[in-house]
Amino acid sequence: MKINASRFLGSVILSGVIAFCAIAFSTGTSAFAEPISNLTNEQKLSDLDQLVSLVKSGYGPLQYKKLNLNIDVDVLRATYAEKASQTKSNAEFYYLLMQFIAEFHDGHFRATLPTDRIASLPFAADLVEGKVLIDNVNRTQLPEAIFPFVKGDEIVGFGGRDIKDVVDELQKYRGLGFAQAERRIAVMALTMRTASRMPTPQGEVTIKVRRGNSDVVKEVTLKWAVQGQALDEILSSVNGRAKRFGDLTNSLAAPASANFDDLSIFELYKEIENPQVERSFRCSGLSRVEQPAKATVIMEAPFVAYYYPTAKGNIGYLRIPHYSPEDGNFDLRFSQYEYAVSELEKNTVGLVIDQDHNCGGSVDYLHRILSLFIDRPVAPMQFQLLANKEEYLQCQGWAKEAGEHTMASANVSHVCELIKAAWLKGDNMTPLTALDGQPLVYPNTIRYTKPIVMLIDELSGSGGDAFPSLMKGYGRAKLIGTRTMGLGGHVVKQGALFYSQITPEMTKSLFYRPDGVAVENHGAVPDFDYPITHDDFKYGYQDYRNFYTDRILELVE
Repeated sequence: MKINASRFLGSVILSGVIAFCAIAFSTGTSAFAEPISNLTNEQKLSDLDQLVSLVKSGYGPLQYKKLNLNIDVDVLRATYAEKASQTKSNAEFYYLLMQFIAEFHDGHFRATLPTDRIASLPFAADLVEGKVLIDNVNRTQLPEAIFPFVKGDEIVGFGGRDIKDVVDELQKYRGLGFAQAERRIAVMALTMRTASRMPTPQGEVTIKVRRGNSDVVKEVTLKWAVQGQALDEILSSVNGRAKRFGDLTNSLAAPASANFDDLSIFELYKEIENPQVERSFRCSGLSRVEQPAKATVIMEAPFVAYYYPTAKGNIGYLRIPHYSPEDGNFDLRFSQYEYAVSELEKNTVGLVIDQDHNCGGSVDYLHRILSLFIDRPVAPMQFQLLANKEEYLQCQGWAKEAGEHTMASANVSHVCELIKAAWLKGDNMTPLTALDGQPLVYPNTIRYTKPIVMLIDELSGSGGDAFPSLMKGYGRAKLIGTRTMGLGGHVVKQGALFYSQITPEMTKSLFYRPDGVAVENHGAVPDFDYPITHDDFKYGYQDYRNFYTDRILELVE
């Protein structure tokens, strides 16, 4: 679809941690490229050095990472050059590059490998109170006679190893902004390995499980279900359509990619459709929280909204799963939020916004949602942008796309001049600015005016970091839960590495909370800590619901 510069900036910048890039490979005339021979050691080092050069020249948070996390790209290069020389196959080298990228603990700095191979077991796992617990079990494939375990039972061993060691290994491939988020995603990958991100097993695996609170540990042996191409160089299809890698990359390079058609941030979560599984709750408008008795439902799709009675009056519940409508219809989805908010304003004394597992999305759309809750004009998200020639020229292109003699063009042009001035001055980053130069976000004519608490967790990232940061920073919500993921910048795709042809995406900026703290590796911090408990996990989050209900009632006069 045709979009102007401000919508383009807003629509593709803040896609969350699972908005993965495509990989550009050989573009022959057939639907599939021929597998290439093993790379030489010189070719591997060439690709590693090219990636290091991209980091040095185009990674916005480079100085920030060195200062705050002691991440030194030259030290990493020396370590990974030695490891690269020891790899025995292309795939092994590719996964080594994935680990290199993960070292930066930045979910916006990413790449995926060219394969649709998936290895899975017919149950899911999650991390609760530091323990790896069984989530949903597919009883069609795993009857109780074979797998006599239920949700909440603890996995203590996997493949002949202690479960901690297995999760440690998986975590090496998951560079996010917060170690707790990395670990939880690694646990979720325990029984669902996508080869685009990490090696996939095959054959049988022995699993040790502790039932309930007992000391009895039982073993069961299961076989991995493996599907998709085993070849390192082939991605067989996207949304059922065979494509060459060059086709995928070119389609994402155009502004039309803002409609999230091919490699949507939602695609990964179609692996498991069962809403009882925490993994599928990410980006979903469904509620994992058990609905209270006597609740009045406003809507159940595409997101949940209802209110329920308390001693002080009705309390509202509104689910916000992302800031990027999966069908690309931003206006329709926003109208639905307006309707829900208008009903909640009329019928409640306080509101719970559920932003758990929020996977981010569009800056522009996030600001529109913000307008439904603010009581005065406020500054939009504030960014420091990488200042160099490439960023300046790209910004000029966005200004032209916004249209001649428009405020959108004028606002973006102001950002371009900030980039140019910082670049010519020799500064690495610009002063703080709105991404599209918009000076203020104004309250919507439809808005919620009463107390708000917002639910956050370590699986909320990017826009899922930004929105609660803004709501807290501007005094419109108290935050409940655990710290968010800490993904704080916008993303630009880089050129393909010469030999592997892996195409990384790289963070080009930092954005900041209203208190002046960078979101990167800090996220939004709860006012009321609430780590999810074992009982919450097993019994519909009733204790969680009671806790946040008590907190919102404390704010209601």
